[in-house]
Amino acid sequence: MQKESWLLELPAKLKEILKGFKWEENKIGWSKAKVFKLSNNGKTLYLKINKPTPDFNLEQEKDILEWLYQKLQVPEVVYFSKNDDREFLLLSEILGKVSYKIESDKEKRRNIQILAEGLKKIHSIPTSGCPINNTPDKLLQLAKERSDQGNIDTSQFDEKWSHKSVGELFEEIIKLKPEKYDLVFSHGDYCLPNILVKEGKLSGFVDWSWGGVNDRYFDFAAVMWSIGYNYGEEWVKYFLEDYGIKNIDRNRLKFFQMLNEFFQQ
Repeated sequence: MQKESWLLELPAKLKEILKGFKWEENKIGWSKAKVFKLSNNGKTLYLKINKPTPDFNLEQEKDILEWLYQKLQVPEVVYFSKNDDREFLLLSEILGKVSYKIESDKEKRRNIQILAEGLKKIHSIPTSGCPINNTPDKLLQLAKERSDQGNIDTSQFDEKWSHKSVGELFEEIIKLKPEKYDLVFSHGDYCLPNILVKEGKLSGFVDWSWGGVNDRYFDFAAVMWSIGYNYGEEWVKYFLEDYGIKNIDRNRLKFFQMLNEFFQQ
């Protein structure tokens, strides 16, 4: 969608903030929101525009980012507003390049160390006071609602279960449901496009739409898939070593990988 059509809907205060900025649509990642990179005289901001639904809205990301500010390297919320039809979230830039962009195996190996260190840092944040609850039981409920409403496109499923219907996949998820959860503070979409690196060091984390209290395996499922997709399956073992996982629970991992399918489209 073109920038001009969005300009007609921008709140007056946001129009004033963005006066003189050059717009470029950012298509990296899988966010449901429209994302624009905005540049003006060396300053860069990112604007997300979204039509909120019961299971996805930018206000949750805004709340998580404000709670995380000064706890982690995350974007600063510059502006947020919403009306009956749209939400507008304006964020500061974090310098660095997305972690899937590599030039050598040495850089790839270093990035995996960064991914593991970063996720341990996220998981170590105390959950007390966290404004968002994304526990697996809540996500199961949302997944069932999305399934019942016909909002799941099976063509977007990972090839491992692309042969399954939505109902069949959900039934298998229920069969694998863990008896208890290991709840931590979770990124919620810990994939390589959302982790930024600068000069061989972690520079920040972006896209917190699903951040909140969740099981740590929800993040494991995302990052292990993302490493396999971007670097190759042979590199996943290094992430497990660096995080300190000696024995990964494959059934638990499969549960969260399948559950994640209901929130990536």
